[in-house]
Amino acid sequence: MIFGYCRVSTKNQKISRQVEALLEYGVEYANIYMDTYTGSEIRRKGLDELREVLKSGDTIVIKEIDRLGRNRSQTIELIKELIANDIDLVVLDTPYLQEFIIRELKKNEGFMEIMANTLLSLILEVAEQERKKILMRTSEGKRKALEKGIVFGRKQKITKDVFLEYYAQVLNDLLTPKDVQKLLGISKQSYYNYIKRYIEL
Repeated sequence: MIFGYCRVSTKNQKISRQVEALLEYGVEYANIYMDTYTGSEIRRKGLDELREVLKSGDTIVIKEIDRLGRNRSQTIELIKELIANDIDLVVLDTPYLQEFIIRELKKNEGFMEIMANTLLSLILEVAEQERKKILMRTSEGKRKALEKGIVFGRKQKITKDVFLEYYAQVLNDLLTPKDVQKLLGISKQSYYNYIKRYIEL
């Protein structure tokens, strides 16, 4: 059976993007387990409940590798636990994790002992750096918007040039639609109205 797991670690993070990605992959909503604003321990309510229902041959799908644990050592230990219990792990943002590393860990105990910590630490470091970059881009985008006179808050009339500049960042995966909505102070409906007005001519 296929299960999904989502986690956010701060009050400001939204879990909806993770849930949407899992649903898109094909995980049924009833099989998605979630933890929100958790502490530093790896044992969490949603994760504990998921562990209780997992059986050999099941699959866990997560959007990002660093959603499993609060730090590298926790995440590595949990991945080893899943492998030992014959549970497959699919990481949507890191497909090669399953294709190469987990496959090798499963078939070669020596490889696990020698290489697992190094390889998984590297992957988690990359994930951590990517998250920091996204935060920096969002902050930079807000600063530029303020410099252009965009006021954050209720209804704003956004010029075509300004909207297209931010929309290009969405197309290049530098920002999400929600990031743009927040930066420009517009609603989800307004965002898609601008797309219809400026893009879908």
